[in-house]
Amino acid sequence: MLTNPEERRSGARKIQSLEVGFRLVRAIEEAGRALSLKEVSERAGMARSNAHLYLSTFVDLGVLARNGSGHYLLGPYALQLGLAALKNSNVVDVTEGPMRGLQAATGHHVHLSIWGNYGPTIVKNVEGACAVPVPVRVGFVVPLRSSATGLVFLAHQPSGVTEPIAAKERAGSAPDRSLTERLAAVRQNGYAMTEAEFYAGCCALAAPIFDHTGHICAALAVLDLSARMAPAQRAKTLTLLKKAVQDTQVLLGYRAGPT
Repeated sequence: MLTNPEERRSGARKIQSLEVGFRLVRAIEEAGRALSLKEVSERAGMARSNAHLYLSTFVDLGVLARNGSGHYLLGPYALQLGLAALKNSNVVDVTEGPMRGLQAATGHHVHLSIWGNYGPTIVKNVEGACAVPVPVRVGFVVPLRSSATGLVFLAHQPSGVTEPIAAKERAGSAPDRSLTERLAAVRQNGYAMTEAEFYAGCCALAAPIFDHTGHICAALAVLDLSARMAPAQRAKTLTLLKKAVQDTQVLLGYRAGPT
């Protein structure tokens, strides 16, 4: 604990120094390649002489390293930190806060699904304020073609993974010629919506969650009676759903590519 003004001022300088120094680390990490002293100092908005002092310290700590050309890149300790973070980043665990926040803000049922042996399977559920005639419970396998969650997985999972289950659902039914267009819309818009398809009188919105590799690892969905999800409420819920997904993806190490 800092007990006098001088210690407090010193502590503030140390914190600021860390913030300044890690601007350099972030510049190298975001570049995705080794950078020269000139490049990294320009990207971080710092004089070369100051940047060199920070970079040398980070190299000594193993956070950064230098290649044969003398350019800077992430070092072995940065790799260890990243692996440790990924090891502790389980999608079921990191969605706890975002899911409860989403339910509190909307009042809707919120559930998380991952791909299981029989298709999208609910692994986490936060009950909404109003009962719905849908078996939203842990372990329930969600239909692929008639649910928002299912459409999200169909849109983003490799067809080789989804086709065996989709074929079973299609058995005995007429081809759905609009499905290709619907899946394209899911990929473009970043979410799927179904109303009165899975269960009459219900509306659902779902969005994909991508992990650090850029692959879908789960789908987050909200569900409620259609009467409680009028267009204005839907728009608000969709914004909050996407925010919850983004917050989760940050914890999973996902970084969106250029649009």
